[in-house]
Amino acid sequence: MSNPRHRIIIVGAGIGGLAAAARLAHAGHEVEVFEKGSGPGGRCGRLIVDGFHFDTGPTLLLMPEVLEETFASVGRKVSDYLELHRCDPNYRIHFHDGSDVTFGTDLVGMQRELERIEPGSFSPYLKFLAKGKQQYQVSVERFVGRNFDSVADFFTPANLWSAWQIKAHRKMYSYVSDSFSDERLRAALTFQTMYLGISPYDSPAVYGLLPFTELAVGVWFPKGGMYAVPQALEKVCLEEGVRFHYRTSVAKVIEEQGRASAVVLEDGRRVDADLVLINADLPWAYKNLLQDTSAKLPRVEKLKYTSSAFMMYLGVRRRYPELEHHNVMFGSDYQGSFEDIFVNFKVPDEPSFYVNAPAHTDPSLAPAGKDALYVLVPVPNRQAKIDWRLEAPKLRAKIFARLAKMGFTELEQDIEVERTFTPDDYEFQLNLERGAAFGLSHNFTQVGPFRPQNVDKALKNLFFVGASTQPGTGIPMVMLSAKLVAERIATFTAKHAPREREAAKDVAAA
Repeated sequence: MSNPRHRIIIVGAGIGGLAAAARLAHAGHEVEVFEKGSGPGGRCGRLIVDGFHFDTGPTLLLMPEVLEETFASVGRKVSDYLELHRCDPNYRIHFHDGSDVTFGTDLVGMQRELERIEPGSFSPYLKFLAKGKQQYQVSVERFVGRNFDSVADFFTPANLWSAWQIKAHRKMYSYVSDSFSDERLRAALTFQTMYLGISPYDSPAVYGLLPFTELAVGVWFPKGGMYAVPQALEKVCLEEGVRFHYRTSVAKVIEEQGRASAVVLEDGRRVDADLVLINADLPWAYKNLLQDTSAKLPRVEKLKYTSSAFMMYLGVRRRYPELEHHNVMFGSDYQGSFEDIFVNFKVPDEPSFYVNAPAHTDPSLAPAGKDALYVLVPVPNRQAKIDWRLEAPKLRAKIFARLAKMGFTELEQDIEVERTFTPDDYEFQLNLERGAAFGLSHNFTQVGPFRPQNVDKALKNLFFVGASTQPGTGIPMVMLSAKLVAERIATFTAKHAPREREAAKDVAAA
């Protein structure tokens, strides 16, 4: 017998909210999504200016099998909605001394590249990848792919042994340093933790699975840019009957008789619900949407946040063939830059940064013969209290000086379109607590059962999905988050019948 039809309100149309909406509507529920922005995507957004198309958030797709499972769970094939291209090579890394290394999925090519940097390094690299495969398989099977109700549920003898096997107790940088002596390779095989906004000197060594997935599964990019992913999920949602309300902000969640009974919109309207699923940044939501309820975020004063980013979106008048689709530029002091960002809360003197040139894979993303460049500079979140009106021009100058030193002497003069985005924008435009671009951090005390749960302890019909809840940040993890919370909601709806509801009404005085 199927579960009764419940009315579910989802706050936010990010990747997590969209993936959850599709699953819940497919299960037969009445689903409405309220989103303050003008379209889907959240942090996975898009900017179009004068024919230049920029993804404003993620720029690459890892673990495409998670995307495939999301579509399969609602009876669809991802290939009917998205055209995925494998980036080849994955990326090129430029070091401050002028050397570089190119990473791809061809092992013969990788042997040549690695041995050029550190003779004898290819054999340790193969062992590193083998361990990365184990880390990936164990993590998905035992940890990130399951709901845990308690710490005891997580720390079973079998799980403790698995955690030991995948080096969850080690730090990423020291773990990689066991296999490689050259500082350049140590950097090249640890910077991937910044996909999650965390330092390789503080992150668990289990994230060695990231370099493995890059080589074994590849780095992928959808035709039309990463924004094609939320567009595809939105299309599935609409086919399943989900109703979207864009440019419609939720002001707060209402608690009545110990349950989340409704949301109140900014214009004062009340929308009743059988349960509420929040896709807004979890710590921000507790602070801003749930302040009048009994829902409270434990250990809120001890929570650690990811870094933020200074972004430049540059439309330039010509194509730069010297660039790959993905390019990483390291500063002169790798460890010092992370200490500045995460410990000293300052912008590094010689920052590392990333340049994305997506038109090299999909020419439709820029006018003919031109480039749409995306520049991301990791910087501290707003805990640093930096005045970005003063800091942004100085940081911009450093980036163009470094690019000029690398041979891109005319790039600044080639700019036709330029937009910037700072940690202030991450907080006030995207509602991210402290402007932390990747949400809550992934240090050991904020992973697994220690990460904020996807169901509130006080309001049992209040759920969460997204980067700051379990299992974590990044598109694959957020889609897994949607799977996990859909399982939680299925259990809830099987036990609780829908409540009678009144029509939407004005509660401006509530």
